[in-house]
Amino acid sequence: MVTAMFFKDLSTCAYFARGVNVRAIGWLEGGHPYRQGEVSAEFLAVLKAQIAIAYQAVHFLGSHSCSLCPKGQERTGFRNLLVPTGELLYVAPELVVHYIEGHDYQPPEEFVVAVMACPEQNSAAFLQLLQPFEYSWTV
Repeated sequence: MVTAMFFKDLSTCAYFARGVNVRAIGWLEGGHPYRQGEVSAEFLAVLKAQIAIAYQAVHFLGSHSCSLCPKGQERTGFRNLLVPTGELLYVAPELVVHYIEGHDYQPPEEFVVAVMACPEQNSAAFLQLLQPFEYSWTV
């Protein structure tokens, strides 16, 4: 199990992907401040739908647990979410939904816009947008 996985929002390193066109989103850990606030129900629904069928560019053996939850009540996630645009690749952990719902995390507005505009995961349009970023993986 991965225990500490903090990356500041919009940094150019996000666990397994890095580069000038990569942006980390929602890699929260206890002891690090994060932006809090509300998100729209529409955004949350689209985000959940994207995560439910998230394309997995790389597969890892292990999980990431929420260090913001009380000991013994941690949520665990295994997958990652990729949200490509024409210019950027946003990379978020599956737990981003939990962080929003359980810890009032408010992702940056540019990520919200990118999620709302993102084609369905694994669709031809999605894979075409993802193609320029295939060399961003650092496994």
